[in-house]
Amino acid sequence: MTVTRRASWLAGLVICAGILAFALVLWLQFARAEQPCSLCVYQRLADLAVILIVAMGFFWQGGIRRGLWILAALYALAGAALAGWQWHLAQMAKARLDSCAAVQVFEGNPALGSWGKAFAATLSGHGSCALAGTRTLAGWPVTHWSILFFLGCAVILLIAQHLLGRARS
Repeated sequence: MTVTRRASWLAGLVICAGILAFALVLWLQFARAEQPCSLCVYQRLADLAVILIVAMGFFWQGGIRRGLWILAALYALAGAALAGWQWHLAQMAKARLDSCAAVQVFEGNPALGSWGKAFAATLSGHGSCALAGTRTLAGWPVTHWSILFFLGCAVILLIAQHLLGRARS
């Protein structure tokens, strides 16, 4: 098997894992009635971005393919950061004595106007974000599964693009 073919197999593995992960979260939502919070939705968007960008990479060769796969790896790292943030919010909510109806960590900056409020709302958890961070799947928090998935995808994509770089030289 050539180096380029190995890289393509790794990228295909990421696409399959992304589709499986997306199917799993849809199953959690519709079969187990686990409603997603805003951070869950952003993680889904990161998963879809990884799938689409990696798939686009199959239509190009060389540097463009490598660049797309690096971009997909960055989206995967962003998804891992969102899952880690969600886990952090869940831990903060556990430490609070009052109910976790809202966990506001960043205040919106009035100088930034509506963008500042939107940014603060994006990185703030409502009760559903903290609750979603405590849900488990196979005995492990879903946020941990999400972090593992996204980091695994990033590592696999970086290995694939490294293999493509070796094939060119």
